[in-house]
Amino acid sequence: MLLSLVITDPYFTRFPFSEIIQYTSSSLCLPRIIKAPLKFFNRSNETVYAIWNTIAGGNSSPILTNEIVDIYYPDNSPDALFDYYMTTEYTNYGSCSSSYSSMLITCGENTGWYLTLDNSFFSLVAFSVGTNTNYPQRDPLTITIEGSNLYGNELIFGWSWTLIYNGSTGLKYNPGRSTLGVLQTIPYFPIPFANYRVLVTSKRGIETCTSYTEFMMIGY
Repeated sequence: MLLSLVITDPYFTRFPFSEIIQYTSSSLCLPRIIKAPLKFFNRSNETVYAIWNTIAGGNSSPILTNEIVDIYYPDNSPDALFDYYMTTEYTNYGSCSSSYSSMLITCGENTGWYLTLDNSFFSLVAFSVGTNTNYPQRDPLTITIEGSNLYGNELIFGWSWTLIYNGSTGLKYNPGRSTLGVLQTIPYFPIPFANYRVLVTSKRGIETCTSYTEFMMIGY
């Protein structure tokens, strides 16, 4: 039996993109019973780390200034994914560079980020990804999502992460620029995690990088 839930959250009115997406009782149908009210993840002082050259179940490669030039610009850091603005974006070149001579379909793949929630937990039920401001070919089309309840340097290692999603970002059909994609649900019963890791596994087309504006997390 499918249970339709209405997403209500006091922070929703603060979102600049609240007019772009509206939720009704049929917006989120989940094949399980969830007693807790759903809410948006509202970032305060949680840390987001940019990573590249990483696959689900594998060790994270933290982005350091001396690894590869132009992996991402400080103005396009993963902090932008949780700032509620559809005009700021996270851009990651991965093994490529910002030079248009290095444009490949694989540029930006196996890049992403991980989020640490300090001493709190969040059960991810659904998410929506925002398209970047100018370049459709940079839109991420598929991602993996992993969760972990370990801390510190242990998060570098692949064995510390549990895969909970491997599929579409909801951007298969181009919705336009600076726009949220189709809401995607986590297929398994939500587990509370203190950390989340998201990796891009494919993008829309040939470009130098992958880029997206928001990663809206819904859960409890």
